[in-house]
Amino acid sequence: MATRNLQARWSELRGSWRDQKAAEFEEQYLAELSNTVNGALRALEDLDKVIQKIHADCE
Repeated sequence: MATRNLQARWSELRGSWRDQKAAEFEEQYLAELSNTVNGALRALEDLDKVIQKIHADCE
């Protein structure tokens, strides 16, 4: 949720901030953050599957 809000706000700001520093900021911080968050979400989904299987096996 917070990542989506950040992306939405960045899109608004990017409409008026169009110089090289904006591109550098986006590449250096926002792209990295997005990749990290997406990786964490995938790991959490995998962990949830494992926990569900363990739970089912214990019943």
